[in-house]
Formats: sequence, structure tokens, C-alpha cells
Amino acid sequence: MPRVAMVTRAQARVGLVFRVMPNARCLTCRLYKVCAGLLRPKGRYKILAVRRKAHFCPLIRDYMVVVEVEELPLLAAVESKVAVEGVTLRYESISCPRDSCPYYEYCTNSPLVEGEKVKVVKVVERIACPASRSLMLVELLPVASFKDPNSR
Repeated sequence: MPRVAMVTRAQARVGLVFRVMPNARCLTCRLYKVCAGLLRPKGRYKILAVRRKAHFCPLIRDYMVVVEVEELPLLAAVESKVAVEGVTLRYESISCPRDSCPYYEYCTNSPLVEGEKVKVVKVVERIACPASRSLMLVELLPVASFKDPNSR
């Protein structure tokens, strides 16, 4: 189901994929809830429609355009035993001290919340884990809509 959000004028194009990276100052803005408040920080979204309405953003000193977006799957590492397309599971990050590993971000720094229900949309590849764990890189899509913990 599409959600309403706001993007810069330069980004306001149907089909554009963007990642949400809100600034801490956004939290105090009166338009935060409509702008990025319903979107997952670090989440990926695709613009489905561009509306005619725009609001001035004092942070970027330009207009933000109202758009309809859909959430896209996120890449994350999961245990091989649960890496099956179509399976719904509760997300658990992989604890790992090896920050030099090329997959470290997928194991430890996902925008997903611990225990959140997600669906495995696609199995991308087996991870050559230096810690000898049996892991797969997958695309995960949250089952429920994101609820902003900062909303009032």
C-alpha cells in the first residue's frame, strides 16, 4: 500500500528509488510526520506518483514535493536454514566482531528492527563468512508498516 512522503524537487520523479536519511533537526519540524515520519530510516523507497503539493523546508532551503511511495526490500544476512523465498520470519541481526568483513553491514547494521516480521523476497547469494557461519544474503520486506518510535 502506498504511503505519502516528501522528497526534494530534484528527486520528485516517478520510478526514482531513494534511501531515507533524515537529519536530527527534521524531528522538530511540524511537517516531519508527513515528510519522513512514516518512512523507515535507511529504508529504500520507490516513487509511485508525484502530487502537485509542495512545502518549503527550512533545513534545505528549498521545496519538498509530496509523493506516494512504496517500500522496497532491504538486503540483510540471515541464517541459511531460514533463507527460503516466501518464508515469513522474525528478523534477528547477526552478531559479529569482524568489521573488516565485506558483509559486516548486512549482518549487523540493517534498518530492520530486532524481532520485526519480515518476508524473504529473494535469496541473493551465499555469504563466504570468515567466521565459518552458514549465512545467506537475502532481500527482506517488512510485513507490517513501519511505526516511527519518535512520533508523538
